[in-house]
Amino acid sequence: MPSLLILLFMIFFLLESGVGIIGNGFIIIVLGREWVRYWTLPTGAMILASLGISRFFLHWVTIISDFYAYFSPTNSSLYIGSFWTFMNMITLWFTSWLAVFYCVKISSFTHPIFLWLKWRISRFVPWLLLWSLLISTLIFIPNFVKIYDISHLPVTGNYSEKTTWNNRTRAYQRHFFMPLQIFILLINFLFFLVSTISLISSLCQHLGNMQHHSVAPQDPSMQVHITTLKSLFFFLILYTSMILPLIVAATDTISVCSSRFWVWEVVTYAGISIHPAFLILNNSKLRRALKKMLHDPEAA
Repeated sequence: MPSLLILLFMIFFLLESGVGIIGNGFIIIVLGREWVRYWTLPTGAMILASLGISRFFLHWVTIISDFYAYFSPTNSSLYIGSFWTFMNMITLWFTSWLAVFYCVKISSFTHPIFLWLKWRISRFVPWLLLWSLLISTLIFIPNFVKIYDISHLPVTGNYSEKTTWNNRTRAYQRHFFMPLQIFILLINFLFFLVSTISLISSLCQHLGNMQHHSVAPQDPSMQVHITTLKSLFFFLILYTSMILPLIVAATDTISVCSSRFWVWEVVTYAGISIHPAFLILNNSKLRRALKKMLHDPEAA
């Protein structure tokens, strides 16, 4: 049985995961209805729907993986953990593409390359989402095969089977699993960082133009810049909350049975759970659907 402290963090983790599941489920339902009605989605909505689906399943896989590893620490928990790796990578890619899409669509740069990308980003997005899924699958397959090899290696020496399996698991996580996760995070973070810096530069350029032309502070373009930057800074918090636990785990393996592990889980998934609400409130279509549901639940 878990200690009182661990039980408290488990409950808190389940509650915030439930918030994330409900928020992402709402996004999936609203955009799913639109897709069924028109058999297509705007590019931004397509990324939001993909992100909502990946996060929805990420929350479920994380819950199953963590609790299975705690209450039944067998080889099967590693297999479930590999699915978590798959869903986590997909989620990170989709998050990065959303930041890139915001940057390209909203920034006001006039460089020919940027203008070319601005006109064609809508065509690229479906392919970017598809390639993200393919890359994550290509990483998932050798990861799954490696886990299978570890689980079926013969036990030798004077150690017990459980001790030998635990040593193999720790070695695998430290030398392959965690470095892979950090590498994927850094690649995604690079896309995100470039997008954020570009959007900030565009906002500064826009503010300079406003001073020269005496444009009102309520200029819609500036408001869109600021709203998007708020969203991207929220993304920055998400990336930080996800990469720090992985770096710590890569240098110091944390047991799932320790309270420190559950503290990390609560911190890591706090932002991911709250972020769907932020996306809903800052998207006109989702915001209207939420108001309609709250005022007339039967119609929703």
